[in-house]
Amino acid sequence: MTIIKGFSQGRLTATALACLPPAHAYQARRALMPTPLPLLTDAPDWRECPHCGQFCHVGPRRPGMVAECSRCGEPLWRMRHADINFPLACATAALLFYLFALAAPFLEIQAYGRFSLARLDTGPAQLLAQGWGLVAALVFAVTMLAPAAKLAILLLTLGGHRVLPPRLLKTLFRWYVPLSPWAMIDVYLLGFLVAYTRLSGMASVHLDTALYALIGYMVAMAAADGCLDIETLWRRLDELDEHTPPTAQGELIGCDSCGLPNHAAEGEPCRRCHAPLRRRKKNSVSRAWALVLAAALLYIPANIYPFMVVTSLAKTQGYTIMHGIVELAQARLWPLALLVFFASITIPLMKLLIMVYVLLMTQFRRTGFLPGRARAYRLIDFIGRWSMIDVFMVSILAALVRFGQFVNIQADLGAMCFAAVVVLTIFAVNAFDPRLMWDVLDEAEP
Repeated sequence: MTIIKGFSQGRLTATALACLPPAHAYQARRALMPTPLPLLTDAPDWRECPHCGQFCHVGPRRPGMVAECSRCGEPLWRMRHADINFPLACATAALLFYLFALAAPFLEIQAYGRFSLARLDTGPAQLLAQGWGLVAALVFAVTMLAPAAKLAILLLTLGGHRVLPPRLLKTLFRWYVPLSPWAMIDVYLLGFLVAYTRLSGMASVHLDTALYALIGYMVAMAAADGCLDIETLWRRLDELDEHTPPTAQGELIGCDSCGLPNHAAEGEPCRRCHAPLRRRKKNSVSRAWALVLAAALLYIPANIYPFMVVTSLAKTQGYTIMHGIVELAQARLWPLALLVFFASITIPLMKLLIMVYVLLMTQFRRTGFLPGRARAYRLIDFIGRWSMIDVFMVSILAALVRFGQFVNIQADLGAMCFAAVVVLTIFAVNAFDPRLMWDVLDEAEP
């Protein structure tokens, strides 16, 4: 067992785990030794925990192990068995699936003697035609632009190291992790599942080949993400880059993009990925408060106003989020009803409440329940994107159900408000710097 000391801005706060099995975690957390913060000449072997600000030595690569911060439990390096060839093969397969999914329809319906089909771009186009341009832009961005950009970054980084300059690859790859949550093909497929249950009751539905291509893309990208060792890839890019500047003097700042600690002044570029260095996010608390309050105000009309309007044989009826959940429950589709209730009602409300609690505790400089607060923050950071299920469902229904005087479905004000709530809460979580919670604890230590 290897126990390596952890440091936080000049004073020892806890130990760090360097590739330790879970059984040894308790002993490692008790090994506290007061030591001054060193000059990190071996900076690639150190990391600043992005959730608590502790500097940790992660040790050499040992496939199958996880190096995590012992103060807050955030994984710092998941060491994979596979090299870059398998993620590259998965990304290549995902590219083929995605190109086919863009060209072919994924769903066809027939009703009242009419025929309608939908591709990935049909939903955004129809939302734009109905006057909901912001919702259309959001759906287009997270189902087409973000997945394509994420896939392009992965393919260029893994396969372009022989032809592209390492500095360019580093600049591209630093966007891979921030962009990943916005590539929402997996959430889109759940939205499709909800839409399919509604369509099957009003029309003859045929699943087309692009749907299976989307599933293939999702599986291939999940495999690529699951076996991609991000830290090892960064180190390989470092080896290829002959112009990486040496370690300098100055304040120790961990890069938010690649995780490398730098001795530099704020605002200077990172030695590895060239992103601007910031000890803490600027105006983090005030920006998070503004976004949380805006989302809370929009959460009310999002649940009061209709999410979509259905016109059938000259009869028009609006459906709120809760109305749709009740319909699914009445049709005895309990799993889908619970899924939509959790994604559209519980998750946004939980994110708002947790963010308010975290912000208040940080502003009042409370040190209680820090591990619990850290876990709650990581939870809402992970699950926030899944609230988009209803937005995708409306985009699919609006694209397909256009049968003139017989039946039509259009998005309504509730959809725009709810989409804004989802985006604002994601931005609020990203705007808040969780290291501020632990800075209060560091300042309180003698």
